[in-house]
Amino acid sequence: MRENFNRQGAAERQQKFSLFGVLRRLGCLAVLFLLLSLAACNDERRYIGDPQVIQVAITGETVPALMSEEAAIFVVEQRVELPVRAPSQTALADLQTAAGKFEGLPFPRMPWIARGDLELSVDFTLYNLDDQPHDVTVIVNGFNEFDEYVPGITVVDDELVIDFSQWERLYKVEGKQRLTRTIREEELDEAAVDLATVVNGAPSSNQVVYFENLSDRDERSRAFIPAVVPGLGGFRLGLRTTEAANVLLEATVKVREVEDRLADDDDDVFMLMPEPFTPVAPEL
Repeated sequence: MRENFNRQGAAERQQKFSLFGVLRRLGCLAVLFLLLSLAACNDERRYIGDPQVIQVAITGETVPALMSEEAAIFVVEQRVELPVRAPSQTALADLQTAAGKFEGLPFPRMPWIARGDLELSVDFTLYNLDDQPHDVTVIVNGFNEFDEYVPGITVVDDELVIDFSQWERLYKVEGKQRLTRTIREEELDEAAVDLATVVNGAPSSNQVVYFENLSDRDERSRAFIPAVVPGLGGFRLGLRTTEAANVLLEATVKVREVEDRLADDDDDVFMLMPEPFTPVAPEL
């Protein structure tokens, strides 16, 4: 009888322990579900623009941006500005005061849109409307509330020299072909860092913005990254070719709002008036 009793007790204890284990696992799953739900709420993306499909085209009627005796450059850009909610005067005054905590910032106050407040990505499709292939460069140049990156084209010994854009990729598009690509959040975040870095006195803008150079990993750039980096308030999306062509870019822009910065329908919109920044070259 005692042996049966012990076995029964052990079975009851085992059953209780098993039930406790199930409840514990359910509790862990509930916590995990809650964390994933919170992450999902923070991962909502909003399409911007009116219309939401942004179009940029080079056609047979496009005039070259610059020509030499031997070559021509065609560039067309479309400006994309985020609908940023306007800060109150009190908020702007607080940003002005807060800037005093940092020495040597290359802008007059702390940014209303800081790096990471708004995470951007761009999905685009590039169409070649001609029968013959073309080499087409898709370009992006960003701006924040203080500065806007404006690369130039110069003629040196009758050759056209093009400054790098903040993001650019060259695609060989066959006749009647279309390509679909994505500019990821981290790539546009790098554009925000690069813009702050060149404005802060980096001696070679082209070296900083070149897409294979990451500023926070490059010793030549890292020393010029300011203590505070403004986030992008928008960008210019464009196409560049070295010959006449009929090519079309269609893009959609998604924003992941980490901080409450995007304007709703009844909000005043923050008017961004950045100063153009022309790339600088190192002195020889």
